[in-house]
Amino acid sequence: MRPTRPDRYVSAGLVVSVSVLLTTLRSLNVFLATPQRKFTMVAQFFRNTHTMTSSTFKKIQKTRHSSVTSRKFELGPQPRNWPEFLEFSATPVANHRSLLWSTVKVNRGLLLCAFVMSLLMFVGSALIPWALGIFLDSGLERGMTSALIPGGLILTSVILVRAIGSFSELVLVASWMRGDFGWRRTIIRHISTIRGGGREQIPAGEIVASVTSDTEKIGNFLYGVPAIAASAASFFVIAVMMLRTNLELGLIVVIGLPIAILAMSLLIKPLHQRLSANREERGKLTTLASDAVVGLRVLRGVGGEDTYNVRYRAQSEHVMDTGIRTAFIQAILGGLTTAVPAIFTVVVISLGLWEVYAGQLTYGELVAFFGYTVYLSVPVSSATQFLQIFTDARVGARRTSRIMDSTPLTSDNDVDPTVCEPRWESASLTDQTANITIAAGKLTVIVSAQPEISAKLAQRLARTDDQYPVLVQWEDESGHHSVHLSDIALAQVRQAVVFSGATAQLFQGRLRSNLAGSRAELPQVRSVADQMHDTGDGSGTAHREHMLHPDMPTEDVLDAALSVADAHDIVLGLTDGLDDYVAERGRSLSGGQRQRIALARALVTQAPILIAVEPTSAVDSHTEMRIASALRTQRAGRTTVIVSVSPIVLHQSDEVIVLNPDGSERMRGTYEHVAADPYVHAIVHRGQEETQEHQV
Repeated sequence: MRPTRPDRYVSAGLVVSVSVLLTTLRSLNVFLATPQRKFTMVAQFFRNTHTMTSSTFKKIQKTRHSSVTSRKFELGPQPRNWPEFLEFSATPVANHRSLLWSTVKVNRGLLLCAFVMSLLMFVGSALIPWALGIFLDSGLERGMTSALIPGGLILTSVILVRAIGSFSELVLVASWMRGDFGWRRTIIRHISTIRGGGREQIPAGEIVASVTSDTEKIGNFLYGVPAIAASAASFFVIAVMMLRTNLELGLIVVIGLPIAILAMSLLIKPLHQRLSANREERGKLTTLASDAVVGLRVLRGVGGEDTYNVRYRAQSEHVMDTGIRTAFIQAILGGLTTAVPAIFTVVVISLGLWEVYAGQLTYGELVAFFGYTVYLSVPVSSATQFLQIFTDARVGARRTSRIMDSTPLTSDNDVDPTVCEPRWESASLTDQTANITIAAGKLTVIVSAQPEISAKLAQRLARTDDQYPVLVQWEDESGHHSVHLSDIALAQVRQAVVFSGATAQLFQGRLRSNLAGSRAELPQVRSVADQMHDTGDGSGTAHREHMLHPDMPTEDVLDAALSVADAHDIVLGLTDGLDDYVAERGRSLSGGQRQRIALARALVTQAPILIAVEPTSAVDSHTEMRIASALRTQRAGRTTVIVSVSPIVLHQSDEVIVLNPDGSERMRGTYEHVAADPYVHAIVHRGQEETQEHQV
């Protein structure tokens, strides 16, 4: 039978009501997504848009000149001054020992604001079914009359409250940035002042994984705290309204849904354990990859590619296995998150239809109950999602705390303020671990059959670890002085004792800045638009303006250092000379070029004491001879310590110290004196063969 006109009004109202409810829930799903998930949604939208309009773009491109290859970047309008709570400088410092709790505590003001605004969002969404029920029961069966106005105003007001609450996204993103980028900057600031991962020897891969992954989990946790609190509040609002409308149906949902959530939470502990195992395996894999990038040349030189590939493949399989075991529990949890609200919806709506048939519920109350049960998927989804976020955040916080607990190998904690600064030009160094003294004003070469033994001695002399005592001794008008290097301020030691390691470490930027080191001119701050425009050619090179440094080395000093390191040909081979840019880790230069630039950088300091480990191992013999001769002349009268087994360097030495396999001193004297010993002859001869093979 064809429905009457009032029945058609009611049917249309029901359809509209359900549509509004589903639209609201879809928008809430986007709201509950993490910032990364939202970015994925936006990216998917643009990919779909690009697919639909690609044919149109192709037609337009045919009218353009084919030689146009330049790229143009457009940056949207930016405020002159961002609100203070969006500035990185406003990010408070939290205690890493109770990382999650302290991060919430120091950001409580921002999180409280986010909670209030999210509460408007969630409660407004929860009240929409109630408002729709009132609207439907206000006389819709009589047609479009004035009786609908109060219900319509109530519905409009609820939607307006929800719309105002949607602005909470701005505050939530700010809290996420404080958790993610705030801790990321804190870790980088802490670890950049620690040599070699600190006393705890934290692998580089673990540090990279923490900075790129763990901090993101902490940010997601901070983002989810206000949302889960507001979601719980909306759950209680719905529970009260359902109980007031129909006690039986309300009890089914209010009692049954928390039990279901509690049952699902039992999966969190095994999920946490498997996530931890997967994080550890991923950290090991990242360490393998980063080590290979740094030592790729050496790895190929010794023919270790196959061994490395086997280790990398095996570790990749471990990561895959732990990831699959983790995904199994995540899949079960995700399925339950979807299924549980659907089951409750079916049960409640089935019982509700019977109540309508029995005359216990009205049309509007039925729609309201349908909206309540469908909406309850939001708190359930939010709760289970937050449990996973909290699990991830705990794993990330534990590793971040361990990195933040790392202690530097050197510090000024034991500095004696009564100690006067040594007369470095006439000071000798004594390594008390091996009881070896380096005489002042001489070019001393340390020789060992095991390169790592002599390199460790050089590192101890340069005070890279305060647990190894080193004495500095000198004489002046007041008499003889003897103090530990750790009793002197670290800044003074670094200015007087310069260490150049076996690996030539160069940095991205100008060659001039690499040579100047800590006295380099600092790049000036620039806008994002200028940076994008400067790199728009695709080269990735940003030619920036620099601020003058009062202690910037002069051109004469740079030229003299380059002459001693025989590195003028490197400068001449670059387009902009000293102002040309060096790629990250110096990849744009060969191994020998990087080594000569690193030596020149050490010479630019003009330090009273210079310690260098194998500074000429990657250059040919002719270049090495020129460097060794110039180094002896330029450093005459100053203390220079070189770790090397090259006869070319040994011939230029004032004194040679030969070490035993245990690191103790075997003999010392001029090269002519020690070279007569068969032990020394064997070391030098073998070292010369290895150097020639490496250079080939």
